[in-house]
Amino acid sequence: MPKIFILKILLVFGLAGSVFGYDFSHCMKYYDIASTPLKNTYSISLKTPKKNVSLLFSLLPPQGVKVLKRDPFVGLYLIETKETKYAYHLLDIDGYARSKELAAIGSKTSAKGKILKSQSGFIHYAQFSTPIPINGVVSNICYQIYGIGVGGKYFIDKKYIDRFLRQNSPYYGDIGIRVSQENKSIIVVQVDPFFKENPFLPNDKIISIDNQAIVTPEQFEWNVSNLAYHKNVEVDVIRNGKHQKLKVIADKRYGGFLLPDTFLERFGIKLNQKLEITEIDKSTPLRLPQFQVGDRIVWINHEAIIKPNDDSEEKIENSLRSAFSQAGIKGTIEVLIDRDGLEFYIKL
Repeated sequence: MPKIFILKILLVFGLAGSVFGYDFSHCMKYYDIASTPLKNTYSISLKTPKKNVSLLFSLLPPQGVKVLKRDPFVGLYLIETKETKYAYHLLDIDGYARSKELAAIGSKTSAKGKILKSQSGFIHYAQFSTPIPINGVVSNICYQIYGIGVGGKYFIDKKYIDRFLRQNSPYYGDIGIRVSQENKSIIVVQVDPFFKENPFLPNDKIISIDNQAIVTPEQFEWNVSNLAYHKNVEVDVIRNGKHQKLKVIADKRYGGFLLPDTFLERFGIKLNQKLEITEIDKSTPLRLPQFQVGDRIVWINHEAIIKPNDDSEEKIENSLRSAFSQAGIKGTIEVLIDRDGLEFYIKL
């Protein structure tokens, strides 16, 4: 970025700041120069050690552009665009950032506010005090930002953007369980029956992973997601009041975060909210040949899956994971399938 332009920004901010506070409206012009307009959104130019890159957040794969790198788990994409004249410096959220008045900036938006919290999980986003346009930025001075908007008052901060930029392809480690926090303890609530040599049981209390204490679900999520593929992992748990050290080989996640998470994703199986199979990716190395597109899962082990209060995709997926988990612990997974009106059983 030309030094003269930076000096002009600092001069304007310095004079205005001494009398009225920062006039962030100037940053809208910088945003227009440091971003690329797309259909209904923008991509943001970021400085990296090697080169500038064009980044955007999207719940769905962006259309009409060349995607260079994608992570549909968290909705981040690098795309090919013409190089912009300016780019943003991405900063960590520190004490200065928390204490100062900042602004949510977009092409037509300049709204002052403050950072309320940092991002704590892959989809537990950082929060600002005023709304941020999707792919808008949280800025302290026009060319410096703390993250990009994902909708509402939320944004993805540097820690999670940096993780995406470092990886050649999306990878999230998995040890075959889903957990929740109960009375300040991290408890296993679901066990993936398709995870090879899964040593866990429901209600195991997670104490540490490779000697790193685990005290929050977000910490569990981050530590497990960053386990190397096929790494030998030691997990300290309390089971029935006794300490045990469990050994497990880290696998990768096939679903979760912004993607469906039913335990069937490792087989390339996609379901709708009626538990009908809408797609089977035949390129996946693992297969369940008993299933066909159009099949509907009616129940598992003679138990209904969808509960009366399952009024969202997330709740339905949770109920299906629980049904698979309970059946797997019992050692028998018997599924009732409806195929074109004909019902029959299959064992997995």
